[in-house]
Amino acid sequence: MKYAISIISLALIFGMSGCGYKEGVATASQKSYLYFSGNTNDVKVSVDGGKSFDVKEGQENQYTIKSGKHLVEVYRDNKIIVKREIFVSDGIAKEIEVQ
Repeated sequence: MKYAISIISLALIFGMSGCGYKEGVATASQKSYLYFSGNTNDVKVSVDGGKSFDVKEGQENQYTIKSGKHLVEVYRDNKIIVKREIFVSDGIAKEIEVQ
């Protein structure tokens, strides 16, 4: 009788230990960054033809974008002063120089 109870207990322990186990690898979402150097006074930036936004100069002012290929356009007084096609890898910060 003790032998049967021991076997049933072991079977339950092994059976229950598999419950809730999840297999796989969790990764963070892919993000890259842009930052601007040079004269960023009165400039607007558009990425991939999207809504334009103001930027601040310096590496500490980074703007998040998805990894991959992008078209970056920098405007001053409604004129394009920088138009650059870039490719950024996951976790990379890309500098855009504004003159």
